[in-house]
Amino acid sequence: MRYLYHLALSIFFFSCTSESEKNSIISIELDDFKEIEISSELHFFEEIINPSSFMHQGDKILIGEYHNVPDEYPRFHIINTVDWTYDKPKGKVGQGPLENNVPSFIESQDKDNFWVNDYNNRKISSFSMNDTSLLASKDHNIPDPSLGRLDLILIPNGNYLGMASESESKILEFDREGKLIGHYGDLEKIAEMPDLPINQISLLNKGRFGGNQENEVYVLTSMYRDKLEIFNYKTKDFISVIGPDLKVPEFEYIDSKFGGMMSFPPNYPKKYQEVAVSEKFIFALYSGFSYNDYAKSGLTAKEIRVFTLKGKPKWRLLLDRSVSYISINEQANEIYALTTGEDPGIAVFQIPKELL
Repeated sequence: MRYLYHLALSIFFFSCTSESEKNSIISIELDDFKEIEISSELHFFEEIINPSSFMHQGDKILIGEYHNVPDEYPRFHIINTVDWTYDKPKGKVGQGPLENNVPSFIESQDKDNFWVNDYNNRKISSFSMNDTSLLASKDHNIPDPSLGRLDLILIPNGNYLGMASESESKILEFDREGKLIGHYGDLEKIAEMPDLPINQISLLNKGRFGGNQENEVYVLTSMYRDKLEIFNYKTKDFISVIGPDLKVPEFEYIDSKFGGMMSFPPNYPKKYQEVAVSEKFIFALYSGFSYNDYAKSGLTAKEIRVFTLKGKPKWRLLLDRSVSYISINEQANEIYALTTGEDPGIAVFQIPKELL
């Protein structure tokens, strides 16, 4: 194996916890992975117009519509994975109680309810999987709006773990009332840019956030750097997986009243597009395609890089079609993915026997 373990670089102590945090680094090469080609079957649903988010929960798939879909259409769709039928719509556009504007899904283990984070409306909403109302069942407090938009996961103790766009910490923890109660992992300085402000480092590292509530392993991926961070909630330790591409991309930082953002060259290939964590493995959807590629041919990502929970590289799953989101169904040994293109659908891949 060519991947290299680096000894723990540093130990951080935080006022929110008495436990120490270690950060280890693994550097990888593409040759560390074994390649496996996998093919899929497709399912289409005419009710879905322009999907922008995707999550598997229980025996359902949840799909969220892009914000430009007309207001008279529902925000979400529930799909049955047992027989691949359309279950029901959910979500009504609006600013009022139990309505939503631009919500994003919150991962959870609940089979009867799902949660969304509606930053524009400054609230979290929960929906019943079982009733037929478009409206949410209940609105909840959102974490501090000054932290900006958050990717959230509902964890077994009832709290939320979150990844903020601009934060000095890699992961934040909130109670059910939205109060910040923990922060884990200091952002590391970038050697090539020692004077780069922390908020810009945070934006450079920004990507997807996923995890597994049973083994309590959570993963941050970067969309513009070959980097993913593995966080063990039980031990509060981090493992950083970097490479093969270690260079920092060219970028322009743009500040606004809505917060900072990064602009990258249109021909720069994106890195990790999405992440899902199973009982034994991390499935990281990897792009390698640029904005120009997407504009020309609709290509987003066609491979999944599989790691152990300790960050050891194992396989590259080469997909037969371009996808933008993935989820894992361990009971059925299937990978679900949202396809890209003019007529997006749900692709179903069988998990290869080597991973079982």
